[in-house]
Amino acid sequence: MRETGTGRVAVVKGVAGMGKSAVLEWAKLTARADGFDTLVVTGYPLERVRVYGLVKRLFQDLNGIAEPAARERLGEWYGIIAPIFGIIPRQPAEPPDPENVLNGLDAVMRGYLTSDRGPLLMVVDDAHWADPSSLAWLANFAAQITELPILIIVSYRHDEVDERLCESLDALDRIAVAGLGKLEPLTLEGVAPLIRHRFADRRVDPEFVEHCHRCSEGLPQTLRELLRFVEEKRIPPTSDALARHGRAMRQHAVYAYHKGQFDERFDRLAPDSRKVALAAAILTPHLTVERVAQLAGLSGDATRAAAADLRRREILTAVDDRDLPWGFTHSLVLHAVYDHCFEPNDRCAMHARAARMLREDGFSAQTAATHVLNMFAVPDEWAAGIAVDAARECLASGVPKAGVTYLEHALAEVAPREMRPLILYNIGRAHFVNDPPASLEPLQRALEGCPPGELRTNIICELGRSLAFSGQLDKSIELLDREIRKTPVGQTRQRLYADLFMWAAFWENDASFASRAHDLQRLTVRLNTESATTRTNYSLFALVAWYGVLSGRRLQTTTKFARAALGPELPNKERNGFSWVEDGWGFEIPMVLTLTFIYCDLFKEARELLERGMAELRANGRQRSHLSYGHAFRAMLHYRMGRLKEARQEAETGLAMAMELGENTPSKWYAAGVLIQTLIAQGDLELAEHTCRRIGFDDPAKAEQAARVLPVPAIVLAELRIAQGRHHEVIRPLTELGERLRAQGMDNPAWCPWGLLLAEALNAEGPQQNQELAKKVAKQAVARADTFYAPVAAGQAKRVAGEVEDNVNAQQALWDAAVALEGVGADYEYAKALLAYGDRLRKDGHKPDAIGELERARITALNCGAIPLQTRATKMIEALVGGNALPADHERAESDEWIEEYTGGYSPFGIPHHGESRPDADADRSETWPFRGGPTRGSEL
Repeated sequence: MRETGTGRVAVVKGVAGMGKSAVLEWAKLTARADGFDTLVVTGYPLERVRVYGLVKRLFQDLNGIAEPAARERLGEWYGIIAPIFGIIPRQPAEPPDPENVLNGLDAVMRGYLTSDRGPLLMVVDDAHWADPSSLAWLANFAAQITELPILIIVSYRHDEVDERLCESLDALDRIAVAGLGKLEPLTLEGVAPLIRHRFADRRVDPEFVEHCHRCSEGLPQTLRELLRFVEEKRIPPTSDALARHGRAMRQHAVYAYHKGQFDERFDRLAPDSRKVALAAAILTPHLTVERVAQLAGLSGDATRAAAADLRRREILTAVDDRDLPWGFTHSLVLHAVYDHCFEPNDRCAMHARAARMLREDGFSAQTAATHVLNMFAVPDEWAAGIAVDAARECLASGVPKAGVTYLEHALAEVAPREMRPLILYNIGRAHFVNDPPASLEPLQRALEGCPPGELRTNIICELGRSLAFSGQLDKSIELLDREIRKTPVGQTRQRLYADLFMWAAFWENDASFASRAHDLQRLTVRLNTESATTRTNYSLFALVAWYGVLSGRRLQTTTKFARAALGPELPNKERNGFSWVEDGWGFEIPMVLTLTFIYCDLFKEARELLERGMAELRANGRQRSHLSYGHAFRAMLHYRMGRLKEARQEAETGLAMAMELGENTPSKWYAAGVLIQTLIAQGDLELAEHTCRRIGFDDPAKAEQAARVLPVPAIVLAELRIAQGRHHEVIRPLTELGERLRAQGMDNPAWCPWGLLLAEALNAEGPQQNQELAKKVAKQAVARADTFYAPVAAGQAKRVAGEVEDNVNAQQALWDAAVALEGVGADYEYAKALLAYGDRLRKDGHKPDAIGELERARITALNCGAIPLQTRATKMIEALVGGNALPADHERAESDEWIEEYTGGYSPFGIPHHGESRPDADADRSETWPFRGGPTRGSEL
């Protein structure tokens, strides 16, 4: 490796006692002599459940590192890696994405490979006892080391591999250097020098050597134990001695580590030596003289003396921990002591004491909890609490399922009755991450035995969330509604209300939306938007705003509450904003607040909230499902602003992330919906249709979700069918959608423009054409959009109304549409309005003005990347000025000059540019509350 400079992987396999550790020890000493840095770690059976346990011991320099140094060492990965190594105590409510954790650990590993350091040898011994998460990282990293100055050597027992490790070990085998691999037993020629070296002061007969080789079967550790037995029994290494002792030698080679044989050996030890051996078996791999002495109940000197005796008897490797690390001579010896030499209750008691000792010494809850796993039928509140803390560490490490092992053991063996709801609650949280339906049963059991209080509230909120994510929104809302009726007025009740209104806002078939909106009004009527301080208050403000969007109430009040949800205004006019990762809260409320800003055309606020949220999600290593939503919302924002290229990129990224997580990931509907809309705007109808079929927008069984999806799948499909000229297919589904939304009281074209699309379909030529009905539907949509009074919704509605009209009112409606959209920042909709207005001017005989507006439409569409709009505008202009009158885009003068050629300046029909005067909206378009009936000054719900 030193010659080539390329990274290599070597794997050493063999049964127990084959000499794998000796090979790795030789490699370590040789590498150090050759100038290599080394990282060495060994797997131990008691730590197989500890998430990233092997990695934490491998990266010893990160244990106990101060926070400033950790920030410098970990860089951008600090927020993900620091909680895993216990550098910061924060335990997130949701786990980081496992892929982000792997990338963070890769970055830590590369920190050992800087140019100012030598090549590196990484040694991983007994990998068959590694925890699955550590070995998965090792296999992933090992596949990337071709260009790195590192040699990785891994050993494991191929006949004792846990099935959870098979995939990682197979991956290491595939990339390992050919020629190494499975060790073979020592030959007779290999055994002979070892035996003669052991008995260097005596003559060794060849027959004795042959007998030892047969008894040991060439296994180095068996041979070592056999020779120790020969010395202990003072058997001469001669052929004559075999007649008397050969059978005993053969039996000892086979049964040396079995209970009866090893018990005899152990019983011959002095009492202090037995105590030290037992304590060492419990504490491995965290051995120090002080800890062993404390657990064994001996003084330091007595412990050292006992260790010296155990070293002479080839049980321990070192007398003290100042020069050499403590340890057993072989894992077979460790297992023999641990499995055979304890009295029935002593081992459990020593594990209980070891757990407390290690926790007091600053070790992680998981390290202590590995001992709790070996406590049985002993109610212990402290031990149960450690299991809960360990499960939270697993959550922070991105492997929440591993925490279930600690929690289920605590539930069965050590948790007092009063702690059972807490244990079950944490089991439910651990299951929720990857399997929400699996979380329902433990959470329901937790609720049954939990008295009123903070824990019960947390269980209710978590169970409501699990029901929502399991496709049972109705049951989630029923649960929260029932609990609210039992809960006295106060912060707890407000928190439950926040969850209730949040899930109800996503319930597609909520027949009680109108009354629920009124309840939300009554709940928040006394909350001061300028002095609120709690996350519950801010969440309620966000929900008031979102309900205002859904129901189409006035923009002024809706945006007032949306901004208030970001916190009080600071002296610099900024607001602190919403955390997307705050413990105890999901990211759903920041999500609906982002949607609120998008549909209210507050693009700056939406962008700032979204960018802060995405950065926070990344810094905390959150799941790709969260980030896929973030990319989908970015795409929605870009699409709304007419940035079609960026919208497509973000939508494709979000969709790819969602599909990696599985076919049932809800975020795929958000990303795919805006992707299809963007493809329609760009003119790529073939890919739009492919995406539509791939995700299932054309399959009612898939598209009809229990939870609300935005953009609405029926709207996305209708837009595609209209773009394809299949207008007749959308009339019935759009009519049914509109009737349902109107019945629910949530008919706002800003978020669901069913009426606009229906009017377009009814106005198109064909057997379905009904122009009178199209005009009626369009006028109703204009009225609803004017009530909400968001510029984009108003502009869209007036454009469609103008397009379906064919009289003198059409021009005014289209002028109103273009004016409403001018300067808002929604360039794609603005281009469509300009195109429609220019076309109307053309039809009405205002040729110069038509050319000017069509040119502005063409330039705006060009900047958006809306190819069909650009093409239509170009053709219309060419038809008006002559087939070849338009120069190429790159040769054309600025658009203002081009327009003036035909208009001589703006006519009464021209749309003013942003910054010029424009007709103001009605001055009295405001109200103090978004819901009918005004605020109710009754008692709080």
